[in-house]
Amino acid sequence: MKGSNSKQNKALNLRLVLAEIVTQSPISRVEISRRTHLTKQTITNMVEELLAINLVVEIGIKKEGTVGKPSKMLSINKSSSYSFAVRIFLNKIEAGIFSLTGQEICKAQLPCQQNNQLEQIKKLFEQLLATASFTKEQILGAGITFATKDHHSLETYQTGLLFKQELADCLSLPITTETTASACAAYQMLYGEAKQLHSFVCIHLSDVIEAAVVFDRNILLGQNGLTGAIGELFVTPETNDKTVELGRLNDFVSLNSLQKFLGKTFESHEDLAHYCQENPKKVAPWFENAAEPMRIAIHSLETLLNCQTIIIGGDVNSWFLDKFITQLRPYIPSIAQYGKREVVRLIKTPNVEGVALKGAATLPLHAALSIDNMQTLSLPKINSLNELQSLIFS
Repeated sequence: MKGSNSKQNKALNLRLVLAEIVTQSPISRVEISRRTHLTKQTITNMVEELLAINLVVEIGIKKEGTVGKPSKMLSINKSSSYSFAVRIFLNKIEAGIFSLTGQEICKAQLPCQQNNQLEQIKKLFEQLLATASFTKEQILGAGITFATKDHHSLETYQTGLLFKQELADCLSLPITTETTASACAAYQMLYGEAKQLHSFVCIHLSDVIEAAVVFDRNILLGQNGLTGAIGELFVTPETNDKTVELGRLNDFVSLNSLQKFLGKTFESHEDLAHYCQENPKKVAPWFENAAEPMRIAIHSLETLLNCQTIIIGGDVNSWFLDKFITQLRPYIPSIAQYGKREVVRLIKTPNVEGVALKGAATLPLHAALSIDNMQTLSLPKINSLNELQSLIFS
């Protein structure tokens, strides 16, 4: 992406330089200039501001070419600022503190009290700060995702926006919220399999199936901020005897459909995945039935978007994801087969356990890297931002 050397575009340039350091680290000022087309002086000014607030550090020296003096390499300072992540389920609230380079510091959870979520999150925040021996001033912001049994309706989304502002005021922190799939996509861009990709789809297997569409390294939010409800795709010609509707992806591939197939209700996704791993013969028919609908969904995404790849993960364990992906091969031929491919058609999320919470932790920094991303952010009404927050969220 190109920056602007005009003084009026300082905020744009700062975010652009920070994005290069986050995703390309370690990187020199010279290389940032080459990639952004900003002047060396503009790069120097932006980097000096980031160094002054201790968000960026110089970590070494690299020789640039055959002439000229060596360049100092830049990286995010993983021990200066941190992110607070929250996932709200129907029966629990899960939270954690993570470094700005994606490493987990500590995490905890509480049973969810539907009418007392603000106080519960505040309690978890204070508990985790004490565990990590951090102060609130070291927290850049918080990221929240809602993990519900049903897909996010407009009413649920709008309620979430109100809750986000209430939480920002309660914690006196910048708060960002996205769908879980979008949070995972942000994580993949900053720390994971999509650091070098410009367009991809991130699929999240959970109670319902979500997707995040990324184009030109921007997560497409859609009307009202909602997009990616691929669980609603029709994938079979058969109709439901009760509703007379065609079969949807959620009916075959979601974890809700798996629990219905097993005739059992599990307290957590971890319990469900563990049960499947311990009882492979009982779940084998579900995997077989889920494969063709998922192949159809993948074919639909590739045909419509022709993205570089599809990254798949979810609220499952590595055994479950491996078993599921094995059932999907061979994939249905699609437009994705034409032309030169630099990456495979489907990428499995490595170490899938816990990536969703890491994704939520990524959201505050992700929001800071682009003006477009800032629409997912709510700031405290009372001006209580520290120097770092004021600079990158201004």
